[in-house]
Amino acid sequence: MIAEPILLVDDEEDLRTFLKEALTSDGYRVEMAADAAGALALMATQHYPVVLTDLNMPGGPTGFDLIEAVKALDPRTLCVVITGFASMETAIQAVRFGAYDFVQKPFKLLEIEAVLDRALEHSLVLGQLHAYQSDLENRVLARVQDLQQFHEEVLALNDLLVASQREVSEAPLLAPFLAHLRARLNPARCLALLPAAGDRWQVLDPGGAAAIPASHPAPPPSALGAPLEWDGQGGPDGHLIPLRSGGLLLGALYLGFEGGHPFQPEDRAFVLWRRQLEAALLGLRRTRDLVGAARSRAGRAGPA
Repeated sequence: MIAEPILLVDDEEDLRTFLKEALTSDGYRVEMAADAAGALALMATQHYPVVLTDLNMPGGPTGFDLIEAVKALDPRTLCVVITGFASMETAIQAVRFGAYDFVQKPFKLLEIEAVLDRALEHSLVLGQLHAYQSDLENRVLARVQDLQQFHEEVLALNDLLVASQREVSEAPLLAPFLAHLRARLNPARCLALLPAAGDRWQVLDPGGAAAIPASHPAPPPSALGAPLEWDGQGGPDGHLIPLRSGGLLLGALYLGFEGGHPFQPEDRAFVLWRRQLEAALLGLRRTRDLVGAARSRAGRAGPA
């Protein structure tokens, strides 16, 4: 039995009843309408893969009118027409109007079933094609939206990078970057670690709860980029991600999540964020180096 019913349209009640009983007994699902208006009312409530309709329905819209209306309402629906006219021109005209096929009276039930089977197979292919096209359109739309969001992210991060050039220390430079990351990922803990004297790290938590000491032993190089638990400080499991420029280690980022967050350091939006932060930290370091060099030259050029 087919999943969706065939819609049978004929103004002759006896013929409608006979065809429905005969087709139903052979495994088809059949719903009926006495005229074009009734058929269109039913089609407004559900999809019918095939409409089997008489062409000659006096006193209202004809089968030709119904074919045109069906194609406008649901192009996936195929119309099979029953014509009682002897002229082949009528059947050809119905095909030109958009009918899939036709059966001439007097007909045998096997003839109708053969035509219906072809129409149902064709309708199945059309449905698969429609589903494929819809899926493709949805994928394209999702891709366009993704690109638009990424473009907006690029602009926002560029603004952060430009603003960072006005800063002269790490804490105010890092604060907007970490706030941006918190808004996007909502981590349970978000910390920046900067190399300090010896094997220590300076831990900066702008805007967060400062429950971790101002310095902490440096994690081993093997820990950078790997999941870990913050050493005895009660923090959530997370990621310790290096911030580098070439071979220069500028610092590290600790991101902790609760409940199996799907964060991946390779996510392109996060990679963009990390690169912009690395560029900002490198710019600050170079500025300090230039200022230090200028002061050193000024000191050497002063009076002995």
